[in-house]
Amino acid sequence: MRDTLELPPGLPPVGLDAAARRALSGWLLLAVGSLAVAGALALLLAMARTPGIQDWLPWPWQSFFRKALVAHVVFAFVVWYLATLGGLAAAARPGSIASLAGLALATSGAILLLVPTLTNQGEPSLNNYVPVLVHPLFYGGLALLAVGVSLPVLHLLLRPPVWGGPLALGAGSAGVLYLLALVCIGLAWLRLPAGATLGSYDEQLFWGGGHLLQFVHTMLLLTAWQMLSEQAFEHPALPPRAWRAVCGLMVAAALPGPVLYALHETTGAELRQAFTRLYWIGLPLPPVIVGAAVLREILQGPRNWRAPAFLGLVLSLGLFGVGGAMGFFADGADTRTPAHYHAVIGGVNLAFMGLFFAILLPVLLRSGENGRAVRLQFWLYGGGMVVFVAGMFIAGSEGVARKIAGEAQGLNSTVKLLGMTMTGVGATIAVIGGALFVWLALRRLTASSPR
Repeated sequence: MRDTLELPPGLPPVGLDAAARRALSGWLLLAVGSLAVAGALALLLAMARTPGIQDWLPWPWQSFFRKALVAHVVFAFVVWYLATLGGLAAAARPGSIASLAGLALATSGAILLLVPTLTNQGEPSLNNYVPVLVHPLFYGGLALLAVGVSLPVLHLLLRPPVWGGPLALGAGSAGVLYLLALVCIGLAWLRLPAGATLGSYDEQLFWGGGHLLQFVHTMLLLTAWQMLSEQAFEHPALPPRAWRAVCGLMVAAALPGPVLYALHETTGAELRQAFTRLYWIGLPLPPVIVGAAVLREILQGPRNWRAPAFLGLVLSLGLFGVGGAMGFFADGADTRTPAHYHAVIGGVNLAFMGLFFAILLPVLLRSGENGRAVRLQFWLYGGGMVVFVAGMFIAGSEGVARKIAGEAQGLNSTVKLLGMTMTGVGATIAVIGGALFVWLALRRLTASSPR
């Protein structure tokens, strides 16, 4: 029997039947579980970079840091986002076979990713966008995850729903961008030099597809903003025609990606520059358009600071804006670069947190009571991330390099020590907020009966 009562705006008007709710629950469990893994690793990473605390770790931090960094980024920036994409596609176009088969593959992939990490196997390759451990099981895990997410995405695109709303078009656009990213990775793999060994060209393999994954993540963020604004203000920030234009602009901006492989060598500098230009030209405008529309609605009100939809929307927009401003100072060498992208990632995470408690859990009939604990998770995570990225930005401004730890950081001044101490403190607060989100979401997702 389908539920049709009190559905959040933007969801299918016929609701989800029991099978579709089970499939969506599975995708959300995978998403939250991956964030739990990433959060645990983030705390350990912060400890490894905090003076005086790094020696408390049960592993030698010199060898642990780089492996943990790879696993953290993959679970926080790949599995978490792609599992959310799979869940949104499953919600927009319910279909238990495609959703459940994809979920089984994606979950198997996530487990494979952890095996070499926890058994201390494989050499870390800290390439951009999709860092890897050079081990067959890790690559196999990425492949299973990619195929698993593709199934509900393809089901949505091949059998689009007849109803409108921000979710259907937003998830569908993100799905098209995701498939374009996979095409880029496939083309890069086919065009690698003959005799290339495992792990020797990871930067080139994931460079183009990684850039397009940023389009995917941005599209998911804009979809969350549009859906949350509809929940918070009883109408979406952008009217339907403008929303269609933004979605079309995102897809059109990414379409040249696969073509670039026909114009440039996979291992050449020209291809790297081409994707960088594509990123800088095509990506900034859509968030500015939707963000400005959201800001206008926030200023006009109503402003209900107790509602997860409004709270997630405001904090997400603020932290994402801070990250965008920091991007103008990032040069790729020091910790101002991770300050920039962690703020942007934090903005996306806050939007997803709002999406969970305002829309996705209610559609699963597991809305619960959104009381003080639910509100606290937003403030802890958002506030902690502000301190965290501010510390990294301060330290980076003094020359502290990224992707290093311990004495190699050269913390030989008060400002550097202050910056990295802020990083550790902020990360701890943010992890507490993230852990609270994981606990609250898992408690509702695993409850014995809907509530």
